[in-house]
Amino acid sequence: MTASAIEVAGLSKSFAGVRVLDDVSFAVAEGEIHGLVGRNGSGKSTLIKILSGYHAPDPGGALRVRGREVELPVAAGQSGNLGLAFVHQDLGLTPTLTVVENLRVGRFAAGRGGRIRWRDERTIVTRQLERFELDVSPEARVEKLTSVQRVLLAVVRAFADLEAADGGVLILDEPTAYLPRDGVVQLFDAVRRAATEGSGVIFVSHRLEEINALTERVSVLRDGRLAGTEVTKDVPESRLIEMIVGRQLEEADLAEHASTNEVVLEADGLSGEVARDVGFKLRRGEVLGLTGLIGMGQEEVPYLLFGASPGTGRVVVGGRALPLDDLTPRVAMQSGMALLPADRQRDSGVGRLSVSENVTLPIVERFHLHGLLRPQREHAHVVQLLDAYDVVPRRPGRELGTLSGGNQQKALLAKWIQQQPRIVLLHEPTQGIDVGAREQVSREIAAIAARGTSVILCSSEYDDLARMCERVLVFRDGRVVRELHGEALSEERIVEQCYAT
Repeated sequence: MTASAIEVAGLSKSFAGVRVLDDVSFAVAEGEIHGLVGRNGSGKSTLIKILSGYHAPDPGGALRVRGREVELPVAAGQSGNLGLAFVHQDLGLTPTLTVVENLRVGRFAAGRGGRIRWRDERTIVTRQLERFELDVSPEARVEKLTSVQRVLLAVVRAFADLEAADGGVLILDEPTAYLPRDGVVQLFDAVRRAATEGSGVIFVSHRLEEINALTERVSVLRDGRLAGTEVTKDVPESRLIEMIVGRQLEEADLAEHASTNEVVLEADGLSGEVARDVGFKLRRGEVLGLTGLIGMGQEEVPYLLFGASPGTGRVVVGGRALPLDDLTPRVAMQSGMALLPADRQRDSGVGRLSVSENVTLPIVERFHLHGLLRPQREHAHVVQLLDAYDVVPRRPGRELGTLSGGNQQKALLAKWIQQQPRIVLLHEPTQGIDVGAREQVSREIAAIAARGTSVILCSSEYDDLARMCERVLVFRDGRVVRELHGEALSEERIVEQCYAT
């Protein structure tokens, strides 16, 4: 029998009297890749924070790593000594420090007089980066890296921690949430290598296709409890979804609404850092998809259209020509556009402000009377929106950053849709959110399209694009190379065209 790399027994956690993790037990064998799935708020991140020593569990649970009993709570900073290495959802990098400082902090080799041997440190880091084909300078500040580079850097650091502990357990919390498809392949190869070398792996993901492709067994958390553990290859996806949400989901044909022939937006010659001479027309009530592999230029288009990124070309909205040289977000909003960026933490919301402050930011003047804010009116409006979009908890005063990813996304979507824009630009709206929240966001997109709002959906979630869009434009090398619609619009065809040469 294969020995256990980690055993979790009866772990629970309560906050302010509310139990968010309830008597959870499971084990991961040495060399096993074990999936952990569940809706936002199901307890996954809480469990991982207990393992890392960030949270102390309620009394009564137990933890064993590589056969050794671990005293709970795990002492802060001691998880590495136990053989636990993490890639957290927020990555845990220090943006103002360099790559070498983030990777080597706590491990610097001091020379004479206690001075750090920077040349040796850079050599070590360069070798670690090359292992993952991460082409960044050791001297680069992390805040200057792209989101993909930051994710890969966190993975590099976790593998370095694992090597220093001579095996152990690698725990990845949504590592692919901001990774493109080709970056996922690179990550999976590294994870499989760690398992082959004897490490246990806990892989947390909302993407069931990743769970199916990578893991041997999968445990499901629901409402803080273990809903079950299954052999991945033996459990149908429909059963796994039922375990996650607690019920069977109805099939939804989200793309059956047909748009009108009225053109509400026309892009002509859009060019940015990667995008080159992009042109298309968007019709009233249409959901138009944009996709492609990493770096192909589609990710730039929503920001170019909104005036949030510099570029050249022209956009015509409602008959009014808007040269990109003069386009700003304010002008775009005045023209009836709204943008929901992909990065909730950095670009889309303000985590330290309340849900109410985030939601009413674009329309706060509506709640002023004679120059004074009427907080009761604002509160009532936000409660109504949170109820309509099923944002949990329905507490307008709570900080946005304390909500789960799916509930943050629903609140931020409500923030823009309340303004009844003519055109909504969405970048990865279902990325990193659970199955239930994903379905809710998808239904809301279908609903606003049915009301006549036009949607540009830039996404790497091919199944979402196939279900929700009337047309999908496939990008390669900055240009639109394929338009898929009708019977040709399927997940398999989108994948084929994205990878086709």
